[in-house]
Amino acid sequence: MAIRRGCLAAILVAGTLAFAGCGSKSSTASTPSTASTTSTTSVGHLPTAKFVLHAGLALGALHRYIYKPFKAGSFTGGSLFKHKLAIAKAGLAGLFAYHELKLAVADAKASPILSKLLAPVDALGAKLAALGSSLKGGHIDSGAITSVNAEATNLAGAAQASGLPLAEKVPGAAELAGV
Repeated sequence: MAIRRGCLAAILVAGTLAFAGCGSKSSTASTPSTASTTSTTSVGHLPTAKFVLHAGLALGALHRYIYKPFKAGSFTGGSLFKHKLAIAKAGLAGLFAYHELKLAVADAKASPILSKLLAPVDALGAKLAALGSSLKGGHIDSGAITSVNAEATNLAGAAQASGLPLAEKVPGAAELAGV
């Protein structure tokens, strides 16, 4: 039991450190010619396309690496190695999905059309954070996984009602590790 908690803690710490390094690099230097110009926000198809991409990747990671293995019993049964590997993949997928949801929130804030999807995205992020807390505690909370899946379904339904069908896009191992 102590080894399992130690492995989970090490995986989550490594994932958190990798996730903390993901930030935007911005420059605040301005020239006199650009300091007097005003910026207008033109909302086009780019925020919508980016939102669909990031939300689809988050939903795909959640479904493929967390919900399906949970339903198959991969987190509790089988050999010790497969059990730990499934939990490690779930932890990485959770971090990846959380990161993608943060990007989707930024895209939703850039568009008045997408702003009504902020609440479902925030709700999914909160449920995902609760799932991460249960993983940090060293156990898989079936209620948290079911709740994350319900919020993911809610987000997909809200997006569909807004005219944006979200297709799940399953990220590869390299994308998960690149978080």
